[in-house]
Amino acid sequence: MYNTNPFTEEHNLLRESFSAFVDKEIRPNIEKWEKEKICDREVFRKMGEQGFFGVSFPVAYGGSGMDMWSAVVIAEELSQANIGGLSMSLYAHTYLPLPAINALGTEEQKQKYLAPALRGEKIAALGITEPGAGSDVGGIKTTAEDKGDHFVVNGSKTFITNGTMADFIVLVVRTGEGHNLSLLLFDTNTPGFSANSIHNKLGMHSSDTGELFFENCIVPKSALLGEQNFGFYYIMSNFQEERLIAAITGTAAAESAMEKAKKYMKERQAFGRPIGKFQVLRHKLAKMSIGVEACRSLSYRAVAEFIEKGPEAYKIISIAKAFVCEEAFTIINEALQIHGGWGYMEDYGIARSFRDIRLMTVGAGTTEIMYEIISKIEIDEVKHKRQIKARV
Repeated sequence: MYNTNPFTEEHNLLRESFSAFVDKEIRPNIEKWEKEKICDREVFRKMGEQGFFGVSFPVAYGGSGMDMWSAVVIAEELSQANIGGLSMSLYAHTYLPLPAINALGTEEQKQKYLAPALRGEKIAALGITEPGAGSDVGGIKTTAEDKGDHFVVNGSKTFITNGTMADFIVLVVRTGEGHNLSLLLFDTNTPGFSANSIHNKLGMHSSDTGELFFENCIVPKSALLGEQNFGFYYIMSNFQEERLIAAITGTAAAESAMEKAKKYMKERQAFGRPIGKFQVLRHKLAKMSIGVEACRSLSYRAVAEFIEKGPEAYKIISIAKAFVCEEAFTIINEALQIHGGWGYMEDYGIARSFRDIRLMTVGAGTTEIMYEIISKIEIDEVKHKRQIKARV
């Protein structure tokens, strides 16, 4: 059973330090990054210099060697800034491609890619989604033709976070029929590569989102991450951190919106008294509070199981991702409703929260995909129990 207060003094000091970093380096730039629809590369460098990217990564590659609760601290404090696009870019850099390099990479690959990424010197991206393949990873069509001492990559990717900023991409490519996929460490200065920014998004405006194009790109065999044709299985087992951080981020975003709603209810007057005196809104806030606590309980339990079991904790991670992201959207929608017309405006930040949270039920695996994963596990467990009972 996980500790209901898992944070140590070391975690608390990290929270204090990163909160100060957010106040100094992030909050003053929020409006600029939202307007320009991209964040500055400089924030990656500053994050790396302070060691905030590597809190849960090995010391040997520039990390702090702390546990996953340190990553929770970073995600929670970043969410308080209410700039979901930047949050997504930073955690897409850290917890999408880098865990795979840490788990599968050779020493040379870790020194070339993982270490500089943790220092913020190189920006990383994960290249999976294509125009015709999102949740259906098996439908990937971008190919890497084996030419003996190198691969030739052709195809395209879309909706790639950090797509135009990235210095390298952990790229998922087809190297055979069926589920024969592979992972390549792809340098974006490779001839034949190009990228276009995607700006017409509902939310996450400060996040760099790109379309990627590969035309006869020559990639050395040394860029193969893990074993050839094992990419599908690597994706299934080595990218759980993305869903875990999504659940933590959704919880923190929902709590932040609820606190804004609470403050507004105390200040806003209607019919001669604060709107917080009206039962209909008090009960709405009560339901929001219950929802936040449920989200926190599930997401923290998922973190605890991930620390204990690693990728084998995918059931509870899938449950947390599905529940939290849907519930966070409901809570933030209610916070907007409490703000009335002002909630629809940009003044209180709720409109941005509403736009940004909408992606959470889609990215990192849709809610429907989470349901499919969970249902398969449950059905298999029921079947197994019935077989045991029948033998007895």
